[in-house]
Amino acid sequence: MKKLALALVCFASVAFMASCVKTVEHPEPSIMVYAGGDNYLYDGMQVDVNVEYPFCFKVASNTETAKDLANFKVYIDDEIQVDSTISGKEFEFSGIFSYELREVIDETVIKAVVTDVDGKVNTATINLTVNQPALPLIGTTFTWYRLGNTITGLDEFGLSWKGNYPKDTYAKLVPQDGVKLFIFEAEDWDRVTTDLEKAAFFNNAVETLHTADEYFEVNVTQMDMTYDDVIGTIMPDGTCHLIHVTQSHSQYIPQGTETTITGEAK
Repeated sequence: MKKLALALVCFASVAFMASCVKTVEHPEPSIMVYAGGDNYLYDGMQVDVNVEYPFCFKVASNTETAKDLANFKVYIDDEIQVDSTISGKEFEFSGIFSYELREVIDETVIKAVVTDVDGKVNTATINLTVNQPALPLIGTTFTWYRLGNTITGLDEFGLSWKGNYPKDTYAKLVPQDGVKLFIFEAEDWDRVTTDLEKAAFFNNAVETLHTADEYFEVNVTQMDMTYDDVIGTIMPDGTCHLIHVTQSHSQYIPQGTETTITGEAK
């Protein structure tokens, strides 16, 4: 009987102790966007391209669990930018955001994620609308030159002068490794007048046109030729060149055939 009574007492004691454990409904750490200073990013803000904006996230341990912080991450459009081990009960992260115009985009998101030592997670986001004022494109002249193995002017546009074929009649220009080459219509040169139109134009080309293996229209047997050819290249880093080939000049000199190809690019 004593053993039974002892067992009953222990059971009652365990039940009593369990009933005293407090359940925390939201045990995750806290995180907030600081927007108290001039030009600090806040959720729903409209930003201009090529302008630097400060932003700040403040995180802290849960006031009830008091668990230390363990990790902090920052993502921009789902691409991780920061992944840091942290400690203690409070942490503040400050950064600078600047959006460079490379393609048409309407919005971007900065997301911060904090994790404590118990693996509890909380997030905060800054949703931004990108204001992209259209800027007029200004064409610049180019000169592509070849005499034997001396070739200049094409690397900037991601092109190589492979040779003159067939029987040295036409210059064969091909894209370099990682470069995409497109052949466009002549009227596209005048149609694309701003940076936003150019970005949209090349995005459409990627989605709807086949890339070209070569540009093969410049005659190197004639002294002077005129053209109205529009081609484009997309560099490995995303830079786009719209190219208007307008003239060529070829002449034979003792060292071989000397050719220049000229036009504008924007």
